[in-house]
Amino acid sequence: MTTATRVAEWDFGAYPYGLEPLHLPEPDGLDRDGPDPAADAALEHAARRLGHATAWLSQEEIHLADRDTLDDVFWFRWITGHQISFLLWHLMARVLARLPEAEPGPSPSPGPDSPRTGAELLAGLAEGYNAMMLYTSSCTRDSYERVIRPAMHRHHHGFSGSWAPDYRPVRRLFHGRVPGTADGLGNPQLEEALRVNHVVHGAVAARLVPGSESLLQQSVGEMRLQDRAVRSIFYDHFFLTVRRPVAERQVLDQLLRRLRAALIDVSLNGLYPYGEQTFEGLPPTYRTPFIGECEHRFPSITARTAQLTCGFAGPSSAGRHTEGEDHQ
Repeated sequence: MTTATRVAEWDFGAYPYGLEPLHLPEPDGLDRDGPDPAADAALEHAARRLGHATAWLSQEEIHLADRDTLDDVFWFRWITGHQISFLLWHLMARVLARLPEAEPGPSPSPGPDSPRTGAELLAGLAEGYNAMMLYTSSCTRDSYERVIRPAMHRHHHGFSGSWAPDYRPVRRLFHGRVPGTADGLGNPQLEEALRVNHVVHGAVAARLVPGSESLLQQSVGEMRLQDRAVRSIFYDHFFLTVRRPVAERQVLDQLLRRLRAALIDVSLNGLYPYGEQTFEGLPPTYRTPFIGECEHRFPSITARTAQLTCGFAGPSSAGRHTEGEDHQ
């Protein structure tokens, strides 16, 4: 943003495009302390507010990011976009954990947490994750090669997305395996979201590192094997993620704050600032309607993702709201 921007109009981090630490429990640990109607109401209000997040923006005082500050914008997107993905994975893992395992015999009647209902929720979260992958990777190739990739290399020569702790519980989902659905996913929306996910992954790689090896592939000959827990620490540290017991409502609050910041950013700057290096130049395999229309769909996808988070508040996911370090 330019110097004309008022800091008060950007309420995430200490300054425009500033970062915040993310507080998450270990992937297998949740803090559930009982119902808190006031906190639930606050979350619902925040989700509704996100839907109108850009209505109050003064276009006379807030402008596109300057070209010489785009590195700051892209760094914000890389870190915060990944944090949003961690939060969405966390919620997906919670849905998967409450789905019943498939059993022989006739399928039971659908209930409130039936596979079909769970699959529909997973589909919405997966669509939000797909949009966040495009947001996270919307940097120019020059910025990625000059700023982002070297930073990851300095942090660890073999830095890899496969080290993400929150991805492990949902890996089976992205390989098409869902508890309680032995004959397949059984939900067209979820199947489509997962199909798009594979296309987006390929498109991001083709756009940012065409023909290049990953850092992990490049460094395989120079590294000794480290314990998975050590790799997880390296990964969390890079993305400013702190592992500690966290009330579930604080998890949701952190997600809403980041979704709102991303929505404001894209509303001001577009998904590809100055229209540079979109996915249009990729092979036809990757030019799907989802990718081609994502800039126009991003606000609605983001708002829908926020609305889905409210379904996680309540007695089944309760934890007293705490004034965490992330809510400033």
